[in-house]
Amino acid sequence: MPRPGETARRRGRRQGEPVSKEAVLAAAKTRFARDGYEKTTLRAIADDARVDASMVLYLFGSKEQLFREALRLILDPEVLVAALAGVEGDSSDVGTRMVRTYLGIWEAADSAASMRAMLASATSNPDAHEAFRSFMQDYVLTAVSGVLGGGEQARLRAMLAASSLVGTAMLRYVMRVAPLAELPTEDVVRLVAPTVTRYLTADARELGLPD
Repeated sequence: MPRPGETARRRGRRQGEPVSKEAVLAAAKTRFARDGYEKTTLRAIADDARVDASMVLYLFGSKEQLFREALRLILDPEVLVAALAGVEGDSSDVGTRMVRTYLGIWEAADSAASMRAMLASATSNPDAHEAFRSFMQDYVLTAVSGVLGGGEQARLRAMLAASSLVGTAMLRYVMRVAPLAELPTEDVVRLVAPTVTRYLTADARELGLPD
């Protein structure tokens, strides 16, 4: 008969088995979506990923950094870059592609709860806010502005487009404010896309962008 503790060890990760950052990130994504940033602990994430809490801290440094990295599983900058670039045969304008892709992430079954928890946490917890801010600057804006040619004007264009997208998501999916929350998705795409297209493509002088 096994001694107390042996069974628990067998349920966990085998000694010497490599720790997967992907497994920790997946566990973090699930926890943050279910419990929010404030109530989620590194120990709970470690238990879900079947690793020691010290290993989670070693891999990511802090809960804030882990939240920041987990955001990439939910809002992959490369997905937005692909929408910005378009595909052969797609005749829709850039704003339509961007808005439709972004709203699609909010409405997908495997990411909707995570997106709501992410944005709600970013607006209510200072650490989550900082993680979200750096995620947007270091990952999303850098990736999108790179497609636009790089430089400060490109980053500002990307930020203006992001302000429209994030604001729409906040009112529609987090706060659920009518009538925006009640409109069919394609109506929202049609209404918001021209603004996003203008921010991304209009002449710099027309937009009043600084030199």
